[in-house]
Amino acid sequence: MQKNTVISAIRQVLHNELQCQYLDRFHAQARLNEDLYLDSVLLMQLLLHLELSLGIAVPDSALNKQDLATVDSLAQFLLSQSAPAQAADAAAIEPAPEFDDIKVHCFVSCLCEIIKADQRVDHRPFYFGVWDAQVLIDAQSRLAYHAPTLNHDFFRSWFQRIYGVAVNSWYRPELSKAQNLHIMQTLLQQKSASEQLMVMLDLYLLPERENKFNQNPFPHYVLLTETDDPNQWFMSDPDFRWQGVQSKAQVIQAVASDAVAGGFIFDSNQIKPAENQVIADYFLACIKRDSNPMTDRVRQVVQRHEAPAAAGPELAQLGAALHHLPVLAIRKYAYEHAFAFFWLDIGFAEPEFEAWCEVIEDLVSSYKKIQYRAMKLSTGQLSRDQQSALFSEIYRLLDQQDATEFRIKTRLYQLFEQWCGIHQLGYAAKAAGSAEVSL
Repeated sequence: MQKNTVISAIRQVLHNELQCQYLDRFHAQARLNEDLYLDSVLLMQLLLHLELSLGIAVPDSALNKQDLATVDSLAQFLLSQSAPAQAADAAAIEPAPEFDDIKVHCFVSCLCEIIKADQRVDHRPFYFGVWDAQVLIDAQSRLAYHAPTLNHDFFRSWFQRIYGVAVNSWYRPELSKAQNLHIMQTLLQQKSASEQLMVMLDLYLLPERENKFNQNPFPHYVLLTETDDPNQWFMSDPDFRWQGVQSKAQVIQAVASDAVAGGFIFDSNQIKPAENQVIADYFLACIKRDSNPMTDRVRQVVQRHEAPAAAGPELAQLGAALHHLPVLAIRKYAYEHAFAFFWLDIGFAEPEFEAWCEVIEDLVSSYKKIQYRAMKLSTGQLSRDQQSALFSEIYRLLDQQDATEFRIKTRLYQLFEQWCGIHQLGYAAKAAGSAEVSL
């Protein structure tokens, strides 16, 4: 098989199967994400169609390869899988620069923006509440990261308890969009320099902004400030690590979307130094030592599609049912914030910190393995035996996810006990200590 054949197959899948709208930018050096706008889910769909059409087995390692950045590097990788002798050529490819694409939780990131700017306080503990933040299953048995009924009262309450900052809602759901937009613009005109105005908008309606998750709609919180230009606002997107001027008309359109509703205002002048006892209480309120809600929800979705009840979801819908999994999986990076907080305060060997970061990375990336198998089950091209084998693999991976996350939580709790003992908070480690968790 020649590289040109594979490149042609890639273009054909993008056109026929994925209906890619950016094929006018397609060429060998086109970047899959930045030029063709393929997020992680679309890349998996592309790999799946290529696997089925070209007969090339795609290994799990391909789902997280950082050097599959261009059409050419993807074609070269697929050739290396079909012809082992060409693997040396594939290894010689120079990886393209990778966009730092770690997002965790847009609401929490907006709140933490003022904490990061104040040297008296540390934002890392606030991420304790993210790793097991609420995961929803909608009426169609689909995993969801957002719903109109979802609120952030837990984070608002603890933000005030930890840092002293009240997070007040300005958005009034009983009013029309036009009325809420009027409230927002009035607050923007009147707010002080220390106040931050947060609003939920549909990021999909800001096409020039990078939407790496390719969600439509894409509810997302940002911070807004007026500029000297009446036609532009300054938009800060802490979760995507971007800030700059944005067309006022476009932002208003994105806020006016029926898919979004919400907004808050808070003042950095209210920040007070955090008390260790409050941080300890927050950790205990966040850590779920006997369950992993996200993995539990994924398992429930898979089970419902494997053996649907009357009028239940069909197997062909399983891939779509896990479409939001990449948006949810990155919440697990919040564990890194916790390890960093304890590491910087009480100190432990840096190699251990780095090793746990690798375990967390594996936890996040393994959700892709589950999602890819779910997408394969949705194709309708597998025999019953193949379906059964894939379901078994998914459940094995889910059990593996549970085991990995319980190890992370156990070690974090041990560090928490040590931290409490050092600060004499009444949560000292148990007599004789706890056996350390091995990596």
